[in-house]
Amino acid sequence: MPHGYAWKYFPDLHDFQYTADIHWPGQLGQVDWIDGIILVEDWLLTRIGSQYQRWAWNTATEVYDISVAFKYDKHRTLFLLAYS
Repeated sequence: MPHGYAWKYFPDLHDFQYTADIHWPGQLGQVDWIDGIILVEDWLLTRIGSQYQRWAWNTATEVYDISVAFKYDKHRTLFLLAYS
């Protein structure tokens, strides 16, 4: 059974204009996408704030990317600095 986070990783309808795509985080050779979601979501909740108030999952342009939309550009920049 997938961890609770996995069920929440769906692109959301949102009005956030600042988006950022990153490659799935993880160790070399790791294929468990759920660990990547848990890592990113925990980071977002701790450093950016509440989902739907400051950020939301977005539709990625590449299959192996995670996309996040942000209410504020400063949060998008912080996210990219942490994961790029």
